Amino acid sequence: MDIKIQISDELYKTLVVSGKRMRGSIALVSPNEGNFNAFASHDDRRKVKQFIKLPHGRASIDEEHVRLHLCVSRQECDVKPAYVIYEEGEQAGDFVFKQIGK
Repeated sequence: MDIKIQISDELYKTLVVSGKRMRGSIALVSPNEGNFNAFASHDDRRKVKQFIKLPHGRASIDEEHVRLHLCVSRQECDVKPAYVIYEEGEQAGDFVFKQIGK
């Protein structure tokens, strides 16, 4: 069975220049014709990210975002989640202010 696939001019130029395969999906227009849509490609360079490990998670900061991730297990009976959020949130806040001040 033969299927005709249509790709964009930009994708064709990318394929010719790079010589590499492109990942994507094919949307069939009819049983013998389809359009190829390339998956979004992410920038190969990783953004500079600073982070600090906390007892129940981590805090990170990069050019665009500040993140705080905490996870308190339900098995930790002696730990109060509100206390963890308050104390480790304060540590994360201090870390962020130090990174912004650099």
